[in-house]
Amino acid sequence: MGKRNVGIAGCGAIAEDHVRALKSIENLHIVALCDIDQETVSRRAKEWNVDHCYTNFPDMLDHEDISIVSILTPPQTHASMTIEAIHHGVNVLLEKPFTMSSTDAEMVLEALKGSTIKLTVDYNALLSATMMKALALVRKLAIGQVLGMEVKLFLTKDDPMASNEKHWCHKLPGGRFGEMLAHPVYLLQSVLGERLDVVKVLAEKRGSYDWMPQDELYVLLTNNRGMGRIYLSANAPRQVFLIDIYGTEKILNIDLLNGTLIILGHRTLSKSDSAIDCLSVAMELFLQTIQNIITYRHERGQDAFRRAYTSLVDSIEGKGEPLVNANMAYNTVKIVEEICRAM
Repeated sequence: MGKRNVGIAGCGAIAEDHVRALKSIENLHIVALCDIDQETVSRRAKEWNVDHCYTNFPDMLDHEDISIVSILTPPQTHASMTIEAIHHGVNVLLEKPFTMSSTDAEMVLEALKGSTIKLTVDYNALLSATMMKALALVRKLAIGQVLGMEVKLFLTKDDPMASNEKHWCHKLPGGRFGEMLAHPVYLLQSVLGERLDVVKVLAEKRGSYDWMPQDELYVLLTNNRGMGRIYLSANAPRQVFLIDIYGTEKILNIDLLNGTLIILGHRTLSKSDSAIDCLSVAMELFLQTIQNIITYRHERGQDAFRRAYTSLVDSIEGKGEPLVNANMAYNTVKIVEEICRAM
């Protein structure tokens, strides 16, 4: 991997994770930051030891020798900033969601046509070590043929985005759910395929935030590979990110927040089988938890971010497509858009 300069646009909370990941990759060097708020970008430049900072995105692209730009701004800006970067000949890593709408995504795809620019979207749940292990099992048919998949993503009442009436997420189609839906959708796509039909959408209001017209969401999707279900909540007693993948031979239970993956095979309903199964699952959870504690202490949970960047660099250097490419991201946007219209 040759040395490449990186610029970061958007210096909010998520940028901290990107900076830590970038600084752990030997040949990627952050040379410039951009944020519309002068105080924020100046403070971050000092904090992260970055020499140059800007409040105007085209200025950064004009004056810096950048190979990659990380666009970490609110999604309303993604299409225009990505197209600007493409016109400047700069490769792009975007925070999800890819764009606000399928129309915006189509504009980006059009700008990519005929160029050598590479683009990826940081689907960090998909690129986590736990999910990558699960996908490897699915692809080698270790669980048999896939039958279906469920994703549960729950927030608590004090979620910093949901609880803040003035947060930009509430201006998106679907509000807070419109911002978070990309996660379960792209996870379903990774197992069932990029194109999914939305069969049923049920949305309800159970919480007390007036600025959230819906805070419980259930979605049923399908294609010829299986059925997928999504359940989102903003009223849970704890944050939850659980995935179940059902195969004809085995079931995968995945806890993305705890970083655990449990493989469940055949068992009978006998008391002895139940006891053995409970002990086996408990022991596996214990061993994985110890390993995760050790790994997290050394890597600080940056594996998904690093994987996004190294995948992009590999694609720039002609070693295949990024793990998340523009076409997959476009299909994610289309599915999320359809769900939000039905809410």
